[in-house]
Amino acid sequence: MTDVAGEYGERAGGRARGGLDPVRAELDALLAQTVETVRERSRAFWQHYEADRDPARLAAWFVPRCWREIDYVFMLGEVVRRYGLEFERRHITALSRQLLDEAEHYDTVARIVERLGGRVPVAPPPSAVEWSRFLWESLERHRLGAIAAWNMSETAATGTLEAIVEAGRRYDLPDVVRAYEQIIKDEKFHIGLGRLLLDRYCENDADRDEVMRAMRGMAAITVDSHVAIDPGP
Repeated sequence: MTDVAGEYGERAGGRARGGLDPVRAELDALLAQTVETVRERSRAFWQHYEADRDPARLAAWFVPRCWREIDYVFMLGEVVRRYGLEFERRHITALSRQLLDEAEHYDTVARIVERLGGRVPVAPPPSAVEWSRFLWESLERHRLGAIAAWNMSETAATGTLEAIVEAGRRYDLPDVVRAYEQIIKDEKFHIGLGRLLLDRYCENDADRDEVMRAMRGMAAITVDSHVAIDPGP
């Protein structure tokens, strides 16, 4: 897996210190495996949609995605409020930029859900309950916990994004194409920022243990939650 922190780290502000070096190979393997598993499961959804182009089912596919965007907003705000002054100012700025991106993603995906006849979530839908619980639990445990959990989740989501854009073109869903072309661009920055922060602020084995705990836990949850379809209202 490409070290996206190296590729996008300059935009996030500075270079990482290499705090992940002792676990980097294990972490990269876990990320790659999770992305590929999510990609395979995502293909199964679109194969089903090819046979039955049900707007309600498609709306339900986007509902947990919509929720994750707004939950990221809440989480990032709390990370900045609670831990921000422990980070360099430029990294507070980068996290705040990501918060704005996630809010815009929430609005964009919400519009897709509404157009398809679905209801925009204002609480975690069933498939996102465990995901959300683990994200916030990780934030409570350690200053890097939520960053690690979100980085795993967003990296895993890349296994679905290109397929969403391709399907949007195939099934004449221009709003889906526009939304996810932008989301793909933004995710490159978000993933690189998260990886840079973990590399920069992991200072000891205890930090690395918490990061890997969050990464492994979110990987297990993400495999199912990123391809979930919740029942309609």
